[in-house]
Amino acid sequence: MSHDNYELPSIYTRKPEQNGQYDSEDEEEEINLGNVMSSDAALTTKRSTFRDVHLEDNRLAWLLLATSLSILIMTAVPVLCDIPNISPWFTGDALFRFFDPIITLPLNLFIITRADIMTSGRSNYWGPLSEASVVWLLWSFGAALFVQFHGVHTASALFKHPIQDFNLAHPELVVQYPVLHEIYSNMRDLWEHYIAHYLYAGGAMIMSWVQLFAFRNQLHGPLPTVTKIVWIIGSIVYGLLLSAVAIQFPDGLIVGLVYTVVIGSICIAMILLNPKNLKRGGLLTMGRRMVIQFYLGACILGLFVIIIWIAKFGLLNRNAAIAGDSGVLPTAIHVLPANPP
Repeated sequence: MSHDNYELPSIYTRKPEQNGQYDSEDEEEEINLGNVMSSDAALTTKRSTFRDVHLEDNRLAWLLLATSLSILIMTAVPVLCDIPNISPWFTGDALFRFFDPIITLPLNLFIITRADIMTSGRSNYWGPLSEASVVWLLWSFGAALFVQFHGVHTASALFKHPIQDFNLAHPELVVQYPVLHEIYSNMRDLWEHYIAHYLYAGGAMIMSWVQLFAFRNQLHGPLPTVTKIVWIIGSIVYGLLLSAVAIQFPDGLIVGLVYTVVIGSICIAMILLNPKNLKRGGLLTMGRRMVIQFYLGACILGLFVIIIWIAKFGLLNRNAAIAGDSGVLPTAIHVLPANPP
């Protein structure tokens, strides 16, 4: 018998018996205790992960609601409410708008930080830029556009009123110097209502598009009941915001129709073409594709409200519809003759 391959018994190499027998009761108890502890640890970890996931989903739902509600308030209050003026140079509605980006921009920022790709995205996603860097770059562009032209809009709204007051007080000078009316008209229509309105709204839209991109692969839930309610209310508020902006802006109804149809279709495509192992990509679930479904629901509601408005008032925006009912153009200055000398 060869002794070259002989190996002494060792506790480090001995394998458990296949029949489940143990050398002592202490060893059996120790193994059973280890199994129980491992099971308890796994259960605790699972419960902790469950709580963490639902906590993050709940925070995201509240952020979506708070952001939508704050933008709606900042947009609707100056239009619908008569805020007292401090002076002709400091009108109440324009001063109220000063707080818009101070409140809404950080909320938009907090939403982006909830995306998983901001901490675990791919590197070298776009050339040398990581996936997170691309998101920050695109979001920053939208934020800069939003803030820049929000300032232009507020400045135009502030400065047009003294010119309007002067023109109304001195119609003979307006007839003599038509440039006075042109200054007011360009400030109100060109800069405030068209350039600033659409570009600062465009900045807000870009930030929302970046959210769709950032959350395109992220799954949520199943959401608890309270989180679902908050999430649904937020989507409704954002849908009302889309329709309100479309109704208020010049030519906004056409833009609103196109926007809600296009973005809604993109949201559906993002879900169906990237199903993430969910039936129909989770399209009919309550928040498994939380951010994408949020904007999809808002687009559907916004489109519905816009269609109702068009059915009643045609393509007239809110100011034109009010003027049509009263027979007076509330923002026009009737001081110029048809053919000034």
